[in-house]
Amino acid sequence: MVLRCILVVLLACLVLPATAQDEERKPWVVATYAYPQRDRIAAIQPLADYLAKRGGHPVQVRLFPSPTALVEALRDGQVDVAVPNLHAYLQMRRWHQHMTTLPVPQVPLAQADRYRAVLVARGVSSLDALERDAARLRLVLVGRDSASGGFVPVHHLRALGLEAEAAFASLRYAGSHAAALQAVVEGEADVAALAADVYDASPKQQAIVELWRSDPIPPGPLLCRPAPGVPCQAITAWLLEAHLRDPAVMASLRAGWPEFGDAERLVPADIARLSSQATRID
Repeated sequence: MVLRCILVVLLACLVLPATAQDEERKPWVVATYAYPQRDRIAAIQPLADYLAKRGGHPVQVRLFPSPTALVEALRDGQVDVAVPNLHAYLQMRRWHQHMTTLPVPQVPLAQADRYRAVLVARGVSSLDALERDAARLRLVLVGRDSASGGFVPVHHLRALGLEAEAAFASLRYAGSHAAALQAVVEGEADVAALAADVYDASPKQQAIVELWRSDPIPPGPLLCRPAPGVPCQAITAWLLEAHLRDPAVMASLRAGWPEFGDAERLVPADIARLSSQATRID
């Protein structure tokens, strides 16, 4: 009996360190979500390489089909560091408050001011007309989990007494800001919500009217899932130094997310400002 106990203890001593070592060497997963005509894997690869170098740890990158899918993967432990949009960040912080908020790109003020949502329409002259005629109008959004093409304009419509899914003749999701605008231009929809910078950069159409423009929308910070072997606090510090250590990190993020403008560095997130956006999501 004594010999059996000794064997059990010795076996535990051999197995536990190996398990802990496996956990320590398990690759960190850096992930984001897909967007049409943007190579998001290429956009986050320098970030992953930088974290691997700073941590002396293996890293792999993954791409999920949507911001919500990214949130679910983060929640399920499939992702350690995420580059979300604002909607995904707010979802994660609302339902999983133990997640660590990492730094956010510091967008120059003039460019940050341009990241807004707009509602544009064909054959609708004002918000009053929109409220009056919504039942016969076709609405197009970018996506359920888009910020400027989703929850921000949807929140404004709700403030007008219009539920996007019930008040309009139809609702569909275009998948991109350019596609949402094109739907109105081509007469496939009557009202569209999209990013203001996409609308401002497009050729002006006399038949298309801007009905509303939001206040500036903050970008979503990166997220980290605290877990054994995932040093979120150290990752925070590394990201704050990335502009000095490896400028390619921010350059690639800019290429993947136009809303980051000419950001050159990552800075601590303004939690108070971000929290003010939380009431807008469903």
